[in-house]
Amino acid sequence: MTREETKKKRIWFVLIVLYFLAGYFTCGFIGMHRSYYFDVSLPFENQIPFIPFFITGYASVYLALILLYILIDDLAVFKRGMVLFFSMSTLHFIIFLLIPVKMNRPDIANSDGIMTMFTYYYYLIDNPVNCFPSLHVAYPFTGTLIMWNYKRGWSCFFALMTAFIAVSVVFVKQHYIMDVLGAVAVTSIAYIAIKKLYPIQVSELRQTQEC
Repeated sequence: MTREETKKKRIWFVLIVLYFLAGYFTCGFIGMHRSYYFDVSLPFENQIPFIPFFITGYASVYLALILLYILIDDLAVFKRGMVLFFSMSTLHFIIFLLIPVKMNRPDIANSDGIMTMFTYYYYLIDNPVNCFPSLHVAYPFTGTLIMWNYKRGWSCFFALMTAFIAVSVVFVKQHYIMDVLGAVAVTSIAYIAIKKLYPIQVSELRQTQEC
């Protein structure tokens, strides 16, 4: 990648991060002031225990974004990936506003343990809204789709990360199971649409690894 391409790549990445922050926190502010919320929980979910260790998986979503920035060294692939992130995030923001869901989180203010403390401070930053669908699951899953025809081995890694984060968001009481399934569905729809609207020739892709 040339210096000019690297500069464009950096600009694309900064723009998508700023878009995420603006959209997520705006939807979160609106979500906290809603007069009603939809219940998407399954009957057995109140029996699922809170396991603070899984905050490690929840927080690893940021690693997924950084890895994508580092690993993709083809500007065409990166640009289409960022278009996918933008489209997928926009769909999530719209659904956050149309189908407000609020998570019932445990009171851990007086609990012990490093992971519990970490989770507690995360709770302070991230309000219990913007739940359905789960952007935390959508982002690594997007990485899985982007890398599939580019660097297959890393796509497998992102798939494992998606699974770990999907389990984590449920065990740290940040999302319901339907939030996870919704994220997979919305991201898949966005990917199929962008793949058709923003085609890249197979010759432009590098499939360098196999699972």
